[in-house]
Amino acid sequence: MPQYPDIFYHNPFVEASQPVDTVQVADSIPLADSLARDNVVPSFITSGFNGTLNPLPRITYEILQGWNLALLGLLLLLIVLNKQLYPRQFRQVLSVPGGVAHTNQLLREWNPMRSFVCVSFTLGYILLMALFAQKSCVVLSRDVLTYNNGRMYGILVAATAGWVLLRHFMLRFVNWLFDTHDTLDRQMTVEFSVSIFTLFVMVPVTLLLLYNPTKYFIWIGLAILGLAAVLRLIYGIIETRVATKISTFYIFLYFCALEIAPVATLVTAGLRYFGHGSVF
Repeated sequence: MPQYPDIFYHNPFVEASQPVDTVQVADSIPLADSLARDNVVPSFITSGFNGTLNPLPRITYEILQGWNLALLGLLLLLIVLNKQLYPRQFRQVLSVPGGVAHTNQLLREWNPMRSFVCVSFTLGYILLMALFAQKSCVVLSRDVLTYNNGRMYGILVAATAGWVLLRHFMLRFVNWLFDTHDTLDRQMTVEFSVSIFTLFVMVPVTLLLLYNPTKYFIWIGLAILGLAAVLRLIYGIIETRVATKISTFYIFLYFCALEIAPVATLVTAGLRYFGHGSVF
């Protein structure tokens, strides 16, 4: 049993060592002794709080909305439908990172850019990336009212779609400029395959971000997107080197300008905007 000072607690299990005097004795306590006793014995009753409590409004970080889960469920349904309706094409697209031979077999049988698989997965990729970007803006800025609404999501969807189209037109322009039309299908196939893998991985990351809106999942998502850019760079160089006689050095410079520079610019601008309020 814990031992407390006798002045605060009387232990009933310890008997007094001296007999109790039953004779009532009225002792007079001097005033000086009374003051000294009051200074030694603490008071259990404290003075009341005289200040004013000003409650602060609670900042909520609840970013999950009903349509968010519906969108993720739609993306999962899209993956299942493509796997069930086009099983061979689905497997061939996923096997593209395995080597040039898989790309050659795929291009001999069908063109990914003219298939339902490509259109559906590209649409799903745009919707998912826009959702991830929106929730990242909410967490980094802590401004739920401004960024967590349908209008902002529509703007991000349009921006992501514009980014995808810009990359596509840049590939077409460069292949037209260097007269390497045979490599366009290879490069688009590589980009399409890597985008599908990115879609698979980013779905659970976005789901975790919805239920636990912290910066850790944003960094994980950005790391995945950066890794996807590196894989597109590597596989794009390999496929282009096989199809053309262009120097590997020039191919490397081209893909660096197409992959790494735009992504690094976007990430840097985003960090500056949410850190300093301006991208400059």
